[in-house]
Amino acid sequence: MKLINEVKNPKWKKYFKHNENDIECKHCKYQKADDSIPREDFKFTTMNMKTKQKTTITISQITLDYDDNDCIRGWYW
Repeated sequence: MKLINEVKNPKWKKYFKHNENDIECKHCKYQKADDSIPREDFKFTTMNMKTKQKTTITISQITLDYDDNDCIRGWYW
C-alpha cells in the first residue's frame, strides 16, 4: 500500500501522552485513528444500480488527510 501525504513523526505523538485516568485520552484517540489506516492493498466492489453489474478494483494507494495536530482525519483513493 502506498500512502500519499504520510506524516512520519506526527505532532500528536510529541504533545499528547497516554493518560489511563482520562476516558477521552487524546493520545488513545489519535492512536486509534492512526491504526485505522490500511497498510495492505484491499479490494473494493461497487455495483451499477441500473445494470446490477458489479465491478471490483484493488486499492493500492490512498491519500491521507490530517488535522492541525497531524491526527488522521480521513483517507481516500
